[in-house]
Amino acid sequence: MGFLHRLRLLWKKKAQKEEIGKPEEQKSFFLYIKKVPQIVTWFRRSKGIPLKKLELTLVDYEERPAYQIGQIIELLMKDLNLLYLVTSRRESFEELAEEAMEHTGLLIVLLEPVLNQHMPGNLVLYLEDWEKHLDIVSAVSYNTVHYEDTRPFSGC
Repeated sequence: MGFLHRLRLLWKKKAQKEEIGKPEEQKSFFLYIKKVPQIVTWFRRSKGIPLKKLELTLVDYEERPAYQIGQIIELLMKDLNLLYLVTSRRESFEELAEEAMEHTGLLIVLLEPVLNQHMPGNLVLYLEDWEKHLDIVSAVSYNTVHYEDTRPFSGC
């Protein structure tokens, strides 16, 4: 009986070491999808953009399945009037764009990515950069998510 008990303890220790030795998995994309409206609201308010004038641009991260990007868009539909989606997977989002127009009146403009292109809209979310920083986004601080202010500079 002592041998089996020691063998079981040895097996548990080995399993714990293997678990500790694994690199920490990046937090799931799905955990943060539901936070997208809060993130957009935080950026919009920090940039002083009224909700009525928000023109959001999402730059697709094509390593993610299209349905995940679609989920993000569906969460944002009720709050937006205009959404630019920069993607080379146009066919994956055409049906979603039609449904958004029919059900919520949201105009989704699908744009092909062009190198060094000036992004339309007044708030741009690069989902690729966002994915890289998901593990450090918290309820208190969304400043790790990359955004771009596309308003023209009006300095002296």
